[in-house]
Amino acid sequence: MLDDSSNLTSLDSSNLLGRLASLPHSYDGPDGLRKEPYGLMAYGEASSLPGLLKGWIDAGLVLSGTQFLFAGGFDYGDVAPMKLNAEMGGAEVIVVGHAVHEPNFEVLPDVLSTYTYAGYLAHATGHKEDWREANRLMAELATVLNADVATEKNPAKAMAWSLWNRVPLVLANRRQSGLMSVVQRLLARVGKTLVITTAEHPLEVVTGAFESRHQLGDDLVAVLLGEKDEELGLVEEVLESRVAQLEQISLPFGGVGSPPLDVAAYNLVIWYISLWVATYLAILSKFDPMDSGVYQAVRETVLTK
Repeated sequence: MLDDSSNLTSLDSSNLLGRLASLPHSYDGPDGLRKEPYGLMAYGEASSLPGLLKGWIDAGLVLSGTQFLFAGGFDYGDVAPMKLNAEMGGAEVIVVGHAVHEPNFEVLPDVLSTYTYAGYLAHATGHKEDWREANRLMAELATVLNADVATEKNPAKAMAWSLWNRVPLVLANRRQSGLMSVVQRLLARVGKTLVITTAEHPLEVVTGAFESRHQLGDDLVAVLLGEKDEELGLVEEVLESRVAQLEQISLPFGGVGSPPLDVAAYNLVIWYISLWVATYLAILSKFDPMDSGVYQAVRETVLTK
């Protein structure tokens, strides 16, 4: 099914697979460096970015340097007073996003907006080299994850089959804990599937969660995200006897790529891989990976208020 080009074309009405393939090295926004220290508050589509890219910022709020406000919609009026407070505190305020008055850089709502927000932040905070490395790895991965590669040689398609009709349980180490929220959201928004996360102390969750309802594990596939540290290794041992299957989204993925030293860059690559998996998962379930009609309607309602 995932190797039938006509099927992929008919279900992927927004050509998300094509857009994913051409995404690496496509950032064409501002590339200037801003003054340190750096703060980041984010809303809506961008709200998971402080956790995903925490290595590139110093705090949520700063009173000097540069305060970034990523307005990804659904802020319910919070951006304007937050901007005023930050300006009164002495920081230069940079607003990136949409549905706000005169943003410094407009980013429209889109399932790939994370890439644009991250590109802006990388350049503004002096992480151009880490950004280039993340893009190099994405481009390398695109050669094996794209739709033309058959399932037996395409690790994203293979993982979509593993997750099909199952409930993913996503876990990550403490340094990369921001990945859990990001992957949960994109597997819901794009992959049209419910995902369970374990927050920042997975051992506490997995050692107790199956005691009274152990049969629930028969429908779960544990997905380990990023680097496997000591705690995540213990989690894996516990889950081997509690869930139906164990999978991992890390580098190398399908034998391609190696982990970058910068955690934020690594997280971006995991985000990219996960989007491929989510897109194939939606198509496998005969859904269009584009935003659901309900989400589009709700977003329009909020934006017009």
